[in-house]
Amino acid sequence: MMQPIYINNVASIHPESNDCNQPYLIASEPDYKTIITDATLRRRMSRIVKMGVACGLECIAQTAPEDIHAIITSTGLGCLADTEKFMNAIIDNKERMLNPTAFIQSTFNTIGAQIALIRQIHAYNVTYVHRGLSFESALLDGILKIGEGNSNVLVGAIDEITPVAYTIQKRLGLLKETQAGEGAQFFLLSSEKNGKTLGEVKGLETFVRPDSIEEIKDKILAFLERNNLTNHDIDWFISGKNGNRQQDAIYAYLENSLFSEAEHITFKNQCGEYHTASSYGLWKVITTFSEETNSARYALIYNHYQTINHSLILIRRI
Repeated sequence: MMQPIYINNVASIHPESNDCNQPYLIASEPDYKTIITDATLRRRMSRIVKMGVACGLECIAQTAPEDIHAIITSTGLGCLADTEKFMNAIIDNKERMLNPTAFIQSTFNTIGAQIALIRQIHAYNVTYVHRGLSFESALLDGILKIGEGNSNVLVGAIDEITPVAYTIQKRLGLLKETQAGEGAQFFLLSSEKNGKTLGEVKGLETFVRPDSIEEIKDKILAFLERNNLTNHDIDWFISGKNGNRQQDAIYAYLENSLFSEAEHITFKNQCGEYHTASSYGLWKVITTFSEETNSARYALIYNHYQTINHSLILIRRI
């Protein structure tokens, strides 16, 4: 059993409507001027950097810089627009006289670094890029940092979709029967709960390429047993259904075989499919838990990316 890990604040920038003129879901962005007040700095930021930095700053707006002991970010594909811009410049300029700005801003750790610079947070700062387990890797590191004695850890996930990235993923068959999406979610983890605590992370597990659905079922049961629970204790089963019939069959089997008594909830119909979409699933659970009318106690988030990367996140309502 790990020590209690509380979520004391959250922030999210995500799609809020489905624009029929777009083949993928686009995040509804806030007025960045009110969050990133430095106009010069804001102009230099690409869209995903502004989205991630603004979301992270919102999450720790009420927390003093010295009280943040780590900033841990995650992304599946990183700053795509900046990468495309730099690659196009290489082609257009025939590999000569290149402006390095787009390359510098396209690195995966840009967002975490910018949050630290803006708030002057001199602490552990790392970014995870682990495909479909990027967010889970960051969350695990945050849990370990709390276990080491740190009080507050900022954990976040950011991914964007561009027309070029959408076309490439479509050609590769990664979006068959699936709508792509994007978003940014940040969570303030703490070792102590307070009056604003939204929930508790009770467990986290990841695994790769299981041999069968039965193996997935066994892993879930073993995971719950390690947390002194059974499948009957789960009030909400949150699955990463994305519309692909073959991939969704795994979720349907578990809903019928293990969690027939639980309420079944999905989230990718709202945020779309992307590498760190499970962070939106966690945000949805945590924000819904805060509603007084909700009586659920335990929620299990199960997600897989392309049936390769699988993750389990167990949340308890406070």
